[in-house]
Amino acid sequence: MIILYCDNGYNSKEVDCFYAEEYETAKKQHLHIGLIRFEDITKSKDALKAIRRLHGFKEAILGIYRGWMLKPTEYENLYNALLTKNIRLINNPMEYQFCHYLPNSYEVLGEKTPKSVWLDMSFGYEDKDLIAKAQHFQGKPIIVKDYVKSQKHYWKEACFIPNSNHAESVLAITKKFMELQDTDLNVGIVYREFMEFEPLANHSISGMPLTKEFRLFVLNKKIISVFNYWDEGDYEDELPNLAPFQAEINRIKSSFYTMDIAKTKQRDWLIVELGDGQVAGLPDNADKDAFYKSIMANIHFLNDL
Repeated sequence: MIILYCDNGYNSKEVDCFYAEEYETAKKQHLHIGLIRFEDITKSKDALKAIRRLHGFKEAILGIYRGWMLKPTEYENLYNALLTKNIRLINNPMEYQFCHYLPNSYEVLGEKTPKSVWLDMSFGYEDKDLIAKAQHFQGKPIIVKDYVKSQKHYWKEACFIPNSNHAESVLAITKKFMELQDTDLNVGIVYREFMEFEPLANHSISGMPLTKEFRLFVLNKKIISVFNYWDEGDYEDELPNLAPFQAEINRIKSSFYTMDIAKTKQRDWLIVELGDGQVAGLPDNADKDAFYKSIMANIHFLNDL
């Protein structure tokens, strides 16, 4: 197996500083590691150039990408380019998109995730379309995001809509979100019912309300790591109840992904969202050494290519 990180964009022999601790952890555990150039994939659209410094393998080898988010077409380009080096990423392009785009996995999550509606804006949109989508929630508070990300640190300006029937607020907050996303807008708009999760703290910089959320890493339908999602606030050593999610885990079409969960004020556990495990960040509180050991302890089933 080989772990692939992004270089720092200036020196092809130095890892991106954001992933430096993970990179050093993998080295310490004597894993195969390699560096690729993120900008060649996203800006130059040349995935073969991005991997040109990787050596090839005589026989097929499993790869895990630990780097910045890629759009599905960019991931597919990287996936196919790596095959020329006999490296097969742990998730194929369809599996990547399944967890990367919320609408793809929404049906699988069922009632275990907040009610959501979405609008594909690939071919444009009209204001009335946004208003109509928001009215599905009959005045309840909602949050706005795209198919992948929100602007949660701009909570009042570009994320939280207190009244889904208030057309002026819906349009103003949605359009501010779109402005902040700019060219990073993924496909279209998603509105999700705002759930009152168990409070944790307010973010020290943005003031956004933080809830007691956990990030699970799942490998081959097995939860291998559980982390506090936020590095602020007091979790009081609480551990989440994971049993209610096994049915959904068994149905999710991915080999390696994250599941973020939180507890409502009514004490029900819900899935906040999924993410591809290769582009999901580790919280600062994460024990990176234990994380990589957990991958190695559970990866053997995928090494038979």
